[in-house]
Amino acid sequence: MGERSAAIGRTVRAGMAGWAPGVGACWGALVAGAVLGLAPRALPPGLAFLSLALELAATTLAYGALYRLAFGGPAGWKGLRWGAAEWRLLAVQALITVILTVVAAVLAVLVAAVVVGVAKSNAPGLDITSVDAWRAALDGPGALAASLPPLLSTAIMIWLFLRLSLAPAATVDLGRIQVLSAFGRTRGAVLVLAAAGVVLATPAIILVLAIGRLQAIAGFSEGALVPMLVGVVVMFFYLIPVWTAALVDVYRLQPAPTPGTLRT
Repeated sequence: MGERSAAIGRTVRAGMAGWAPGVGACWGALVAGAVLGLAPRALPPGLAFLSLALELAATTLAYGALYRLAFGGPAGWKGLRWGAAEWRLLAVQALITVILTVVAAVLAVLVAAVVVGVAKSNAPGLDITSVDAWRAALDGPGALAASLPPLLSTAIMIWLFLRLSLAPAATVDLGRIQVLSAFGRTRGAVLVLAAAGVVLATPAIILVLAIGRLQAIAGFSEGALVPMLVGVVVMFFYLIPVWTAALVDVYRLQPAPTPGTLRT
């Protein structure tokens, strides 16, 4: 337990230590990524399908600059550059998105099947069109059984995200696309990454909650520009730099998996 606590503290310190240097060296890429990250909000409904591609490109600009800085790659102008590393990172992000989407879809089907089974066992004549009927069927003894699958599915998704979280670092470091081949690099580090991620994200969460409160008091609309800008700034100038620095630190300390294996 002591070793794990020390590892969490080291990862948090590495994330915070890399924050200012990362922003200072890569602010050009971070600004470009933030602007591009706002672009989906300005798209007309007919072009909404481009939102995911723009968001992936925006984060790729930011991550590419920070990972190149960490592994001694081409600097670009204040980190602003789109080269081979960015194309590889874009592919990695797209592949991870596909993997997570497929797993989420499978889990959603399983969760729905369990919830429906629990509901019908409690209420054989369940009227599936009635919200009150669903509420009554899932109340009482069936409530716990119905709540466990969604919680387990969420835990699985978080675990899978963290197991794949070192893929971008491995991709930039090795100069080739790494997704499932980087899976083994997080062996034994999931709890460290999860705890460090929560600690590093806490200031951002507090700020977002405070802004949400002020937004409600000031009467801003749901899509008001100022809260949206603050959210993007927090993402690109705090969360992405500290998380990248933390991941690089864990990556450097984790042993490389055996070639050709996932080393789970």
